[in-house]
Amino acid sequence: MIQGSLRYAYKVDKLQGGEKEKAEGAAFAAAVLPRVHAANNEAAAKIYSNLRVGASNTNFQEVKAAFESVYPKLGLTCADIGGLWNEAGKGYYPGMEPCTDASNTEVVTKTNSTLAIALGSGSTFGALFAIALIAILYMRSREKQGAPVFKTSEMDSSVKA
Repeated sequence: MIQGSLRYAYKVDKLQGGEKEKAEGAAFAAAVLPRVHAANNEAAAKIYSNLRVGASNTNFQEVKAAFESVYPKLGLTCADIGGLWNEAGKGYYPGMEPCTDASNTEVVTKTNSTLAIALGSGSTFGALFAIALIAILYMRSREKQGAPVFKTSEMDSSVKA
């Protein structure tokens, strides 16, 4: 949805897109605006004002900057979105190159710490399960041998309270 919005913002602004391109840009933007608004209402307002049905003009750079400002809050990276490729020119359209993430190390660190927690928890629960299984099998084998681990206590009838 973001890629479509960016594509049609560029087409309308720089490639003199007509009603079809304006309508497609509005449709893509309408699909993603609620998520953008939840992340940053000002960014959503900029996108809406540029891509809404009946917008008087479209500034693709403003739309692109507004989307890029909310990528981290949407759990996206610049690599997830990419740029607008011009096949004829064998390169990106001017101004539509993929952005660069402010902090790739933060994303990697969060991913690594989450992975470490998951592996640690999984190993711990796996070890506890193995110990419980060994204990159950031990008690079962003792029961079969006639020497159970737990014995019922029989009250001696000669002892009276």
